[in-house]
Amino acid sequence: MFEYPVVFVDIETTGGSYRTSRILEVAAIRYEHGKVTAEFSSLVNPETYIPASITSLTGITEGDIVDAPVFADIADEFAEIMDGAVFVAHNVRFDYSFIKNEFAMIGTNFSPKLLCTVRLSRYLYKQEQGHSLAKLIARYDIPFTDRHRALDDARAILYFSQLAFDQHGIEAFNAAIHHQLKSQSLPPNLEKSELDAIEDVPGVYIFQDETRQPIYVGKSVTLKKRVMSHFQDLTSSKEIKISQSVHHVETIPTGNELAALLLESKLVKEMKPIYNRMLRRVSSYAMLIKSMEGDYASIRIKQGNVDTDTDLDSVYGMYPSRMKAKNSLLETTRVFQLCPKLMGLETGKGACFSYSLGKCKGACVGKETPELYNRRFEIAMEHSRLKSWPYDTPISLPVNTNGEQVIIKNWMIQGYVDESGEVAYEMTEPNFDMDEYKIIQRFIRENKQYIQPIIE
Repeated sequence: MFEYPVVFVDIETTGGSYRTSRILEVAAIRYEHGKVTAEFSSLVNPETYIPASITSLTGITEGDIVDAPVFADIADEFAEIMDGAVFVAHNVRFDYSFIKNEFAMIGTNFSPKLLCTVRLSRYLYKQEQGHSLAKLIARYDIPFTDRHRALDDARAILYFSQLAFDQHGIEAFNAAIHHQLKSQSLPPNLEKSELDAIEDVPGVYIFQDETRQPIYVGKSVTLKKRVMSHFQDLTSSKEIKISQSVHHVETIPTGNELAALLLESKLVKEMKPIYNRMLRRVSSYAMLIKSMEGDYASIRIKQGNVDTDTDLDSVYGMYPSRMKAKNSLLETTRVFQLCPKLMGLETGKGACFSYSLGKCKGACVGKETPELYNRRFEIAMEHSRLKSWPYDTPISLPVNTNGEQVIIKNWMIQGYVDESGEVAYEMTEPNFDMDEYKIIQRFIRENKQYIQPIIE
């Protein structure tokens, strides 16, 4: 059936990510020269608790693993059965990531070639709907005793492989194997033809699940290269989860990076894909507003957002929550020995508590001159403050090579101009967004030659 030794592997775990979970059970069946030559199975003490949901799924209890070996105790035996063989599993990235991590924890590298029976099924049975192990077992009446136990599941994928070989013959079966080994980093549920159709141009890509619901949105100036990079990293739990979940990829080419960045931000906020975290819309920020207490600069936290009338020169930071704003102020105050009272962190009369500890230079009681304190304040807050809008008017920036433009003022998108030069869309209530602020600021800094002032 195979031209080289293979080992069918299955594991049970305490959770879905190797970063936060551990192996609970492992099984390996070595197959070579047309027959099973070795079989290994063991419960594994995960050295952590077993969630009730896992016990319900597998039947493995805390009592079952009390006397079980830890992975380090069985590592040599597992390595021996794997010696010189291809690692075969159903959704191979999942099993491999856990076992690779366990070996890494004992200082051993584990990097065999990989073969995924999900991808094998998709390649040989394109007409079928669904390629999970449960669907294969039901579809082909694969015998088993203990579903969701490692040894029975490993036997199930061996049975399926033998069935696929018998039904398709040696040439078709080997073609499927060779095709996969040449592109083993690709996700098990994603057709290679969809990847082949992607161009290396600026744009946005959308990963979709089996029902074509978006699970991740990204952007790049080289779409194909960026999409493929998601499937090269077997050490990132996020990338492994995306790889397991993605069934389709949609791309939207754009004219340049600014267009890609803006479209990515817009789609993430509209679609709220499960694996996007950084770009979700925040409608209200904790804003650090500068004011003066006498001659001294001070800060107060104000909940809200920038609008067209906001004085950007007074906004010294914007955070998604009041807690994050306060934590930033605490750290800045500590590092630069600013006054907690002036920074809005303490109330009351007289000197602040830090002054009595020698950590405030006394601005709160007039012991430090306003000139010295305010200079240190500006240096300390420079990293978080908003930049002033550097133009007297709105500006337009190109978003593609067709002549379409985006109109921007005070770092906010005001509208869009079509290729004929007419305003195609005008925002009735422009919204300030920190993600778009950073995108626009960087593009303006690096592409000043494209800026066109708009006379109001």
